[in-house]
Amino acid sequence: MAGTVKKVLIVDDDEGVRLFVEAIMIGLGWDCVDARNGEEAVYMAEEEMPDLIIMDVLMPVMDGFEAFRRIRNSPFTEDIVIIMLTGVNEESDGIKFDAERMEKEFGVSRPEGFVDKPVDGDFLSKCIMGVVG
Repeated sequence: MAGTVKKVLIVDDDEGVRLFVEAIMIGLGWDCVDARNGEEAVYMAEEEMPDLIIMDVLMPVMDGFEAFRRIRNSPFTEDIVIIMLTGVNEESDGIKFDAERMEKEFGVSRPEGFVDKPVDGDFLSKCIMGVVG
């Protein structure tokens, strides 16, 4: 009996990063959809209902912090596992963010993981297995 294939939404304005992460996820047996900015991510999260979102922070149109907040505040997408693809101490408008600060600032649960850029494929794979099994 074959297991259910899981779906990941990969969000990054850098096509090279999206393709790299997609190659890793396909290698792990996941179906992939992608978005180029936070606004697309919020829309795709509701349309595709992925099991996991891997999302960059610094993007045009809507950054990853705002997209994260909107996804967590929607009753349809609030339980989707999210890994932020950036430095743990990413700075936005002069404010340094980490998981605890994101939880405080946005009043929503923190992301399930952070992966630094440049992305290390082995570390990303371990992080994914750690949060979704």
